Amino acid sequence: MNAAAENHRVWFRRNVAAEGGVVVEVGGSELFVGRDAMVFPGGAQLDVDALTAEIRARGCCSVGCWSLSANAELGTRLVARGFAWGWRPLWMAIDLDENAGEPFSTRFAVEPAGPPYARTLPYAPSGPEPQGSFRLGVRLREKLVGQIAVNPWNGVAGIYSMGVVPRVRRRGIGAALTRAACSLAVEQGCRHAVLNATDAGEPVYRRAGFRPLGWGQTWWYRPGPEPTPREIAMTEAIGFGDIAALDALRPTRAELAGSLPGDTSPLTLALVTDQPGVAGYVLGRCPELAKRRFTHHGATLLHLAVEHDRPDFVELALAHGVDPEVCDETFNATARGWAEHFHRDRIAERLAAVPGERPNAVPGGAGEA
Repeated sequence: MNAAAENHRVWFRRNVAAEGGVVVEVGGSELFVGRDAMVFPGGAQLDVDALTAEIRARGCCSVGCWSLSANAELGTRLVARGFAWGWRPLWMAIDLDENAGEPFSTRFAVEPAGPPYARTLPYAPSGPEPQGSFRLGVRLREKLVGQIAVNPWNGVAGIYSMGVVPRVRRRGIGAALTRAACSLAVEQGCRHAVLNATDAGEPVYRRAGFRPLGWGQTWWYRPGPEPTPREIAMTEAIGFGDIAALDALRPTRAELAGSLPGDTSPLTLALVTDQPGVAGYVLGRCPELAKRRFTHHGATLLHLAVEHDRPDFVELALAHGVDPEVCDETFNATARGWAEHFHRDRIAERLAAVPGERPNAVPGGAGEA
């Protein structure tokens, strides 16, 4: 896991150098400032006030903060200062010594990547390649339709930016790129390779021999009004589960139904930080929020409770009248369909026991709230 974090920092540093950006020591960590900005805190506690002050002073338009694991305390402090709760990377790794000799065949030729790029190619580079890294690709009709980046460092290869044009997915291009990236890593003297996977990419990497290490977490900053001391205090009371501090602030119904910094609702923050007591406090004062549709896939509170594996929130949603037969607005799936998709077996059994609940379609790639 630590090797994955360190390779990410090297990758960020190399990208910033290629873009002519800067690396700033701030808040106990390095802030990598290029076209976008990134921070991957190390062992020391991140000073989020110093970090956000630097971000605002530099006028950064997009900043990602990464963590090796779930970190509700850090996430709460970041949200209080304008970050949004982001997606969860699945950290994965492969022992190249054990897998390098496995034969594989593909009908796609993998070659060094370069323009012209297909218009819909994800992560298409817009500038010079980071020094010390490599990019491989697959061409169809002369245009690059698939790509992957390899960042060798200290015997470990980080794999990044794997993307395939939507119209040619599910044909084996991702598998060909992944195996070619591993072969290149071996040629560069690496014994292990690490990456972070999305829901869509995880099966491809697993078939190539990568194994899960654990779930991480990201948070993302976009420019907006600077949070007030009251907004910071209210956000931290919710995320830390301090109901006494929240009650002392005497939040209005509009505040409980509105948005915290980072465009996160109080109910959503209580869910992602696993604070059912706070959620009960909010719903006790604004019971109508239990029926709210969240912008995240038009999901209900029950759907999000399933995704984040929060059994207490499942019971809370049911107790407040959330209909388990209601489908989300993206995948047309019930909460039980989400439970089956995310392999939440205990929750699926609970929902199956609710009278009238019916299975439905399952989500094709739900992300974070």
